[in-house]
Amino acid sequence: MKMNNDYLSIKSLKVEYMQNGQAFSALDSVDLSLPQGKTGVIIGPSGCGKSTLLNVLAGLNPRYSGEVLIEGQPPAGGGKTALILQDYGLLPWKTVWDNVILGMQLRKKTPRETKTATEAVLDKLGLLPMARRYPTQLSGGQRQRVAIARALILDPKLLLMDEPFSSLDALTREDIQDFLLEIWEETKLTILLITHNIEEAVFLGQKIFIMSPGPGKIEQVVDNKMAGDYNLRGRVQFLEMCSFLRSFLHRRGNYELGA
Repeated sequence: MKMNNDYLSIKSLKVEYMQNGQAFSALDSVDLSLPQGKTGVIIGPSGCGKSTLLNVLAGLNPRYSGEVLIEGQPPAGGGKTALILQDYGLLPWKTVWDNVILGMQLRKKTPRETKTATEAVLDKLGLLPMARRYPTQLSGGQRQRVAIARALILDPKLLLMDEPFSSLDALTREDIQDFLLEIWEETKLTILLITHNIEEAVFLGQKIFIMSPGPGKIEQVVDNKMAGDYNLRGRVQFLEMCSFLRSFLHRRGNYELGA
């Protein structure tokens, strides 16, 4: 039963791994909440457990203690949650079309349902003319769109993204950020994204979660009312928020600052 207004609710999350016969703590006492239809961004030092956190939310790692609820229920793979990885997770031997339909096939959708949904999502993302190309024949931005298409075709309610734009050049990265914002405005997905790029965090994150060095926990939550403004970049308020986050992370040390 749903206990509050938060679509995503994490309380006292702890994740440990066994390494050389000893327990290694990746996450310790993580508390995080995100309302439905909002965007959240996680930033923090390398090795603080950001990806581990997303794996728990995606239902890929059930070995944790604490409470993790998505719409009042524990995470479960194959539900209303989609995960996009840093390398996009595209299969190089499959075409754009065949990469996008993978989830539909796993969910046993009929060929007609699959064809209709795939044509619609590829057309929406401007990928229909490239349907028979392979990932190696696409630009980085196009491959990112394919990964997003594969997620959106499953009609998710929660979209998890693990440093999805890190391999893109600066201008393409901004274009894809704008594109993600357009998708959010249209679908009102709940989005939780990991990034090392501070400007990206401020541009996209209505809530910015700052994680401590490992074992990671949420050290600071910043409510960012500026997020989602296409004209935000370059404004004084934007630069001030970026400066605040950069200073905070510098004080914590061991942080790879985003460009």
